[in-house]
Order: sequence, then C-alpha cells, then structure tokens
Amino acid sequence: MAEDWGYQSDIDVIDGLVDVRNRFVIDAGCGDGKLCFALAERGARVLGIEPDPVQSEKNKLAATVANVGFAQAGAGDIPVESGSVDGVVFANSLHHIPAAHYGRVFDELMRILRKDAFVYVMEPVANGTHQFVMEVFHDETKVRLQAYRALVELAGPRFMTMREVYYDVDNTYRSFEEYAAHYSSLSYNRYSNDAVRSDEVKKRFGAQQNNHGSYTLTQPMRVNFYTNPRL
Repeated sequence: MAEDWGYQSDIDVIDGLVDVRNRFVIDAGCGDGKLCFALAERGARVLGIEPDPVQSEKNKLAATVANVGFAQAGAGDIPVESGSVDGVVFANSLHHIPAAHYGRVFDELMRILRKDAFVYVMEPVANGTHQFVMEVFHDETKVRLQAYRALVELAGPRFMTMREVYYDVDNTYRSFEEYAAHYSSLSYNRYSNDAVRSDEVKKRFGAQQNNHGSYTLTQPMRVNFYTNPRL
C-alpha cells in the first residue's frame, strides 16, 4: 500500500527509509553530486556515475570529498565488481534512461548488488505547480510513465520487498531569472533560452508568487524502495 508522507525534503525521506552508514552506494545519474556528498555525510561510501560527458568532467575537477568518487558511466554498465554494492539510488534520473535500455539496467543491478542490498528510485510525479510551469518547455509525462512501468514490470519481480512513498517538495525561487538560469545551465538536459524564457513560462511562473514576494513551485514525488534482491 502506498504511503503519503506529506511535505518532506528528499534527503529526509532517504533517512526515513534506509540507513546508509558503512554501505557502498551507487548514485546513478548523479548530476552535480550533491546527493553523493549528502550520503557520504551519513557514513556511506559513494560512487556517483553520470553519463553526460560535460557534467562528468565537472565532477572529476571538483574538490575532493572523503568517501566520494565519480565516473562517467551509464546505469547499464556500472564500473564495479559483481556482488559488491550495498545500494543503488536513482534520484530523478530513471526517466532519463531510454525505455529500450531498462532491461539491461535492471540486469546490471542484479549483477552488482549484494544479497541484502537495496534500490532506491526517486521520481517526480507529473503533476503539481512545478509540472505546470515546466511542461511548457519540457513535458516529461510520457517518459515518467515509462519509468514507472519499468519498475512494475522489471524491478518488482526482482526484489522480495518494496515500499512506495509519496511526498511533496517545495522549490522556492527569488525571481523568474533564477528559475530560468537554472534550467538553461543543465548540460544533461538541454533547453533553449528562448523556450525556458517564453511568455507562457513567465506567465505560469508568475502565478506562483507567495506572500514573501518569491515564487514557490510544488513538486509531488514518489519513491519506490526495493530490498532483498532475488539473486
């Protein structure tokens, strides 16, 4: 049965579901590595893998952080030994994998996971005010549904237990320019400046102004947390 945790931060939900201390964790599609650092602060040893060459190079050049490493790789070919990983986290990244590759990805997870390992899949749900603004220049409804279908068909049968948690995250921006600059700067999601800064995006964004003069966008989230792989 799905659980509703109300308003949470992403890291608080992770803390509520899994203890990563002394565990070797892969952050698949790690982006700029922020989650890698947060997991390391909680006692994990983390390898962040990122297929985008531009972001991957930035990660390699970043300041060294204890117990955090980076590699340019996709989730279908993870550069670790078989049976060596305690957990894999997909944080807003599973839906970026082409649907045709999902079978290979879940086969690769079965190769690298230990018997008591976990897989943590955090995905944005295609509704809420964040979706309302973003869908003008990038509508991910279809790919998010494909990712969820892959979890049902490919992940579910491979694990003995699963929990499904829903929660909401508020993202606040001081201005439209701050919002637009963020999305225009992502090398692994290429949005044109004109698309991000269109009149319709500005209109929808402006309607989200809060009582403090900033702008708050709510993103509903879903976590599928799998444990005890059937190896």
